[in-house]
Amino acid sequence: MAEAVPEAPAVVTQQMVRALVDLFYRRAHADPLLGPFFAATIPDWPEHLEVVGAFWSRVLCGTEGYRGCVMGAHGRLRMTAAHFDRWLALFEDSARQTLPPEGAAQAMAVARALDERLRRLAVPA
Repeated sequence: MAEAVPEAPAVVTQQMVRALVDLFYRRAHADPLLGPFFAATIPDWPEHLEVVGAFWSRVLCGTEGYRGCVMGAHGRLRMTAAHFDRWLALFEDSARQTLPPEGAAQAMAVARALDERLRRLAVPA
């Protein structure tokens, strides 16, 4: 009988995800373009950070905590292309600073896919 092979450790830990979310939102909150937009659309910052953290933890760590709908939550927002450009730039820089290279690449690939889909919903024609 073959011996069970232990699972490889996750490339990204939940602590790294928290660091990513915290860094990104600190920077976004202070950003002259994103800060006012986020302040006007996010009534409960702690709850939002918890939900976003759960989303990225599911994506990057495989946890089961996130039960939301990214497209539904963001589709009604009216963001400009400049908002999306800045969001993606800040997110990618935050990912590079807080995650190992493989994890940052994975996070950035997901963020770019979300960016593309959300732009179609949210950016006015």
